[in-house]
Amino acid sequence: MRKRHLLRISSIEAGKSNMDLTIEQDIVETMQLDAIQNIAKKMMIQWGKATGPVWDWMTSIKGLGVGGEAAKLLAQIDDAGKFDTVSKLWRFCGYAVIDGHREYNTSGEKSHYNRRIKGICYCIADQFIRQQTPVYVEIYYSEKERQRRIHPEKMCKTCGCAWDDCTQRNTHKSIYSDGHIHAMAIRKMIKIFLQHLWVVWREAEGLPVTNPYVEDMLGHTHIIRVKT
Repeated sequence: MRKRHLLRISSIEAGKSNMDLTIEQDIVETMQLDAIQNIAKKMMIQWGKATGPVWDWMTSIKGLGVGGEAAKLLAQIDDAGKFDTVSKLWRFCGYAVIDGHREYNTSGEKSHYNRRIKGICYCIADQFIRQQTPVYVEIYYSEKERQRRIHPEKMCKTCGCAWDDCTQRNTHKSIYSDGHIHAMAIRKMIKIFLQHLWVVWREAEGLPVTNPYVEDMLGHTHIIRVKT
């Protein structure tokens, strides 16, 4: 709610909205949204600490030490027991692969994943890159380099040609831009982080932990194990 009203205020001040600035400011002040947010954050952190080794592991990671994003993620996932495989957790968080492609929301259909978690994970990824978090930032840079080797130039998704050679760039879409490669690298980094969280959480609760599908079924050997 706080974010919604602050975005409205920003749009009004930028001349992009005709809504009433005074009303929006009064809502934020009267409802004490800043104070409520701080209370909610403290409550989530207290709940997070109750998870014991899970909280200790998460807040030991550079970029998550303050506890805010860690608390948000734990609160949204709620219970590791709901996910008997890491693939189920990935889907819940919006990182599933369906028929060889990453999952998209379809217009008119209910989302198959938790959108709030997707936003939290993006913030965590941003912190990992800003703080140069060991292990995870190496995954990011390695995947970014790998994808750029596979896709050395920006392409037209429709024509299949180099983007610079496309004659209909006004209507066609590009792929493998720097932004696209960045997003692909973030995706891999966060999936491995979520896998590590899943392992730590389930082991802390005495729940069985299985190997990733790509290891058992596809024979992948370059698996990055969690360090606790």
